[in-house]
Amino acid sequence: MTKQMSKKLNPFENKSFLNSSIFRISGFILLLLIYYISLSGFVESKLTNIFAGWLQESSNTEINSLTPVFDIHVYAGEYDLKTQLSGSSLQGSTKIFTIDPRILALNKFLMDYHSPMASYAESFITEADRYGLDWRLLVSISGVESAFGNIIPRGSNNAWGWRGVNGNDAGWSMFRSWNEAIAHITQRLAEGYGTTITPFQMESTYCPPCGLNPEHAWANGVTRYMNQLSYYVNNLGND
Repeated sequence: MTKQMSKKLNPFENKSFLNSSIFRISGFILLLLIYYISLSGFVESKLTNIFAGWLQESSNTEINSLTPVFDIHVYAGEYDLKTQLSGSSLQGSTKIFTIDPRILALNKFLMDYHSPMASYAESFITEADRYGLDWRLLVSISGVESAFGNIIPRGSNNAWGWRGVNGNDAGWSMFRSWNEAIAHITQRLAEGYGTTITPFQMESTYCPPCGLNPEHAWANGVTRYMNQLSYYVNNLGND
């Protein structure tokens, strides 16, 4: 009877406790607790970074920026969203677009003056850069000559008092579109007056009566608008 009782009280004689299911389950639970407490955050963070990096490397999708509040077309140079600094350059595979701040400033400027040319801000910048002309000059002349295109011969798209091509009965040049006018006059200004001339230097030729007036209202007006445009560029986002 004593031997039988001993066997019942000592169940490990025939089966080692280390090989029992209870021990295995307890050990597994203990390992899970250790992982959760000390390692789970590190491992999950590593896995997340690896997975995100793989998605970025495999992505080649172009993301077009939303059109700004101003009514303009996007004029942009590309740069990369996933950046890695290499000297002064940025490298990556996902492309987005940036907008030339001069276009934003010019569009807002013309909208503030209720100009019908506000949506052609990109054309002013593109053509000025093409011929090396100060991008502010053509717009500022239109301010003095026609209140930025608000007072012009009907259907002329001529905000500069320009003569010499496709003239109407009064001699004012007639253009089929604002784009055509901007391209034509920018080229003529650059070629005829040069790219470094100031409003005061060109006044006597562009507006002979204005050049004879000691107040130089034309040159002062153009210069004032050019300075305003510089202010708009320098203060984008401060409104």
